[in-house]
Order: sequence, then C-alpha cells, then structure tokens
Amino acid sequence: MLVVGVLAAGAFALAAPAAGAATETLAKLKVTADNVQIKQKGKSSFVAAKNGMALKQGDTIKTDTTGLAEINYTDGSLTRLANSTVFTISVLTNEQGGRQTQGTLSVGETWNRAAKVSETGSFEVKAGGTTAAVEGTAFVAKCVPKPNGSQAVDCTFTAIVDDIQVGSDIWDIISTTNTP
Repeated sequence: MLVVGVLAAGAFALAAPAAGAATETLAKLKVTADNVQIKQKGKSSFVAAKNGMALKQGDTIKTDTTGLAEINYTDGSLTRLANSTVFTISVLTNEQGGRQTQGTLSVGETWNRAAKVSETGSFEVKAGGTTAAVEGTAFVAKCVPKPNGSQAVDCTFTAIVDDIQVGSDIWDIISTTNTP
C-alpha cells in the first residue's frame, strides 16, 4: 500500500510541470484606453477586458471608437490595437523553441513589432486574405470596410523598420510600402 502511494505521488509530481507548461502565459493584454472587450476562445460573447489579463490562442480583442489596447508577447514582440479594431490571436505557441505568433485583423488598425524570431518561429498578421510575415521588424496593418456596405474590407500593410514579406490568398500582386 505504501509503495502504491509513493508511486502515485511521484507520478503526480512528474505530471504537474507538464500541465503547467500547457498553461504557460505567452501574451498579456494592456488596456491603454477604456472600452476594450475580449471574447475568449469557446465563449459566445464579448466581455469587458481587464488590464494585465493573460491571452490565449483563439481570444479576440475588440476596441470601440475610444478604446486602445496592446498585446505584449513574452518574447518582446507586441501588437497595438487602434480604435475600432477587432483582432484575433489565431496561433500562439512556443513548442520546441519555435515560437509561432499569428493574429488575424478583421477590421481596424494594428501596429506590430516583432522580436527576433528563431529559424523555426514566425510572427504573422493576416488581414483581408493577405499575410504579412516578419522577422525583427515593425509594421502597420490596416483594414477598412469597403464603401459599398458589404462585409469585405480593404487592407494595407506598411513596413516601418526593415522589410516585410507579404503573400496573398486573393491577389497576384500586392503593394506594400517600406518607409526608411
């Protein structure tokens, strides 16, 4: 009986770090102006976001006409959300040292700064069928609704530092702006 208890306690001790690793916080929300909401993965509605809350893959952050927010990733990267923005953390993992960060901009504007990414890592923002993939740079992604009232948006990407790589699922040619 004692041997079974010791084995069970040892198994629990070995399993505890693995469970903790799965819940590792890779991003936190910084509310820089009120009126920021979050819809956590698996939830059906938005609720008021709290400054400092942990963010996970699948969470969607929404700012209204006066709200501002910042997503701080533990690797030093960040994403700032402007007013009237909807941004979803699509992929957020740190498996085998290959940090994968991907966000989807539905509408609004984000300013992104990517930390140096490992050879197997990535930092990407998808918007309007287009993906900007970066390494050690800063860029702006902006999506505005088309004037015809449809659900479609027009998106632009502007590199602030270095270059960005832009690929599209929709268009053959993509125009990007690289500022010195």
